[in-house]
Amino acid sequence: MNRSILLVAAAAALALAGCGAAATAAKSPASPSSGAGNAFRNGAAGQLVQINGQTLILTGPNGDTTVMVTTSTSFAKTSVATLADITTGICVVATGRKDATTGAITATNVRLSPKSPAGCTAGGFAPGGAAGGTPRPNATPRPTPSGQPVAAFVIGEVTGVSGTSVIVLTQTVGSQTITVQAAATITTNAAVTETALQNGQCLRAVGSRDSAGNVLATAITITPAGPSGTCTTGLGGGRRGGGGGGFPPPGAGAGAGG
Repeated sequence: MNRSILLVAAAAALALAGCGAAATAAKSPASPSSGAGNAFRNGAAGQLVQINGQTLILTGPNGDTTVMVTTSTSFAKTSVATLADITTGICVVATGRKDATTGAITATNVRLSPKSPAGCTAGGFAPGGAAGGTPRPNATPRPTPSGQPVAAFVIGEVTGVSGTSVIVLTQTVGSQTITVQAAATITTNAAVTETALQNGQCLRAVGSRDSAGNVLATAITITPAGPSGTCTTGLGGGRRGGGGGGFPPPGAGAGAGG
């Protein structure tokens, strides 16, 4: 009889201990994965701190991220440019505001690139990646209060430049004139090879992730450091697939052209 009582008591004690452990585990927060703060959808960004053959290590505020490159990975470099770099024949992606009353477009972000065999289109904007995707068919622009500026997106080939006024030939609406704001961010994009990679550079890698969280890069872009001299891991819109200045996808917002 006493032996039976002891067995029951022991079983009850074990059950209580198990419940306590389960409750503790439920309250404990999950540990973040390595380099989670450097990740964005379909890729990662950060400062290059190590090159081991086909393996790159990017670091950011929340740790390191491993990026794997292959012979099919494309490489590009984004550099700071000026208004003087906007010349006829070059491809341009400009974002800014369109005056709802006059229709005038003022660009606050401008990205330049040599013309590719596919031309100056979103899909062929060369090199190292698309300019932000393709507009959804039959997309309905978001309503904008009357008289308020709306978002503008212009992509095409520069056919004329006069001071801060730039004429862009687009595939959808023909020629559009934009005014490049004095404080606009202007960058230029050019194809490079893997040999251009150096420790200390800011990189943006695009590609899928394997089961270990490593990025299998299809495209890598060397990007300028942020205003403080550090690498911007959030990419200012990289989560949407844009680069550099956080370009929205074509067609985003009413009044977008290009």
